[in-house]
Amino acid sequence: MEPRSPLERAVAWMLFVLLVAGAAASIALDSGDSDTAARPEPEAAETATTPSASPPVAAEGPTVTAAADDGPSSFTIAATGDLLIHESVADAARTGDGWDFTSMFDSVAPILGQADLAVCHVESPMSPNNARLSYFPAFLVPRELAEAIAYAGYDTCSLASNHATDAGREGIVGTIGALDQVQVAHAGMALSPEARDEVTLLTAGEATVAHLSYTYGFTNRRLDPDEPYLSNVIDETTILDEARRARSSGANFVVLSLHWGTNYSSELDELQVGLGPRLLASPDIDLILGHHAHMVQPVVEIGGEFIVYGLGNFLSNQSPETCAECPLPTEDGVIVHLTVTEDEATGRWSVTEIAHTPTWVDRSDFEIVDVLRDTGRDPGLLQDSAQRTAAALQLLGTPVASR
Repeated sequence: MEPRSPLERAVAWMLFVLLVAGAAASIALDSGDSDTAARPEPEAAETATTPSASPPVAAEGPTVTAAADDGPSSFTIAATGDLLIHESVADAARTGDGWDFTSMFDSVAPILGQADLAVCHVESPMSPNNARLSYFPAFLVPRELAEAIAYAGYDTCSLASNHATDAGREGIVGTIGALDQVQVAHAGMALSPEARDEVTLLTAGEATVAHLSYTYGFTNRRLDPDEPYLSNVIDETTILDEARRARSSGANFVVLSLHWGTNYSSELDELQVGLGPRLLASPDIDLILGHHAHMVQPVVEIGGEFIVYGLGNFLSNQSPETCAECPLPTEDGVIVHLTVTEDEATGRWSVTEIAHTPTWVDRSDFEIVDVLRDTGRDPGLLQDSAQRTAAALQLLGTPVASR
């Protein structure tokens, strides 16, 4: 049976109240429970309006209120930074017969799971069979990382990074295969020219979202010239072409993940300052999410659109205690929350709200801590982390409230 329209419900309510008025004229009505008992049960939760807590007095007649406007369509995004699996992180995940990284995401999984679209960045490629694992400076990490990514609630992951080619084709095969097995979408790596040309499309609320992923280059191993499609390299023309194809394929909103920036710096470099605004000016790119610097970097709003220049580390072993060049903020991370809303007049979707949840990696067990809600760790340490993250995000003057 189809649910009744707001008008049908209003008419039914008027008839009911008039009927009750004649029968109840001599009955003193209670102001609380008897009123509630006399009312019909409300309709299912899909409806925009429900009956008032106290029905109108019969002698005055029913008060009919027009159904509330549902408002424009919207969806939410939660985005995070580098998943960089150092050997100590993998050791902490070791079990009797494999690896289990899921507990590291226990605190943040409920937050990520609330978003319509949760976006991660995988910096360390995964092994197809865990036979030749390696860590810094060249990564090939346990494929069980993909299970934790799914457990955390991610819907899609960017894969293009400076470490994408560390293990050659083996790492590409392993990463794509592991994510496909747990049904998490991905962008930035491909195993054929045909797969490279496929746009990653996802559904978020009522919108179709495209996810693109590119890196500035590679650290340990160049792309094989016979297989240039294995990982995407930043090229302005190529990015704009894929964004156009995404739009023509039905994308209402296009998210571009860029692996760029200068290591261990919250300040922007020449590539970010020059390329970012040019790409965002394209009518086919709606949001840029950055990573690679291992530090949270600023957010900037340009013409109503946003660049999140650097999301920092989300999971890693980087710390001043583990590497001489790593400043304290390498322990900090962030979940950036974005609300994307449709303009009913133009049909365009754009970011209408941005906020953040600061995170921090507890390197005793590598749990990713929700800094604002954790009660089991040093509050002074967490407060300092939250302040560093908020300051970095707002370095260029764009406000990004915490939540």
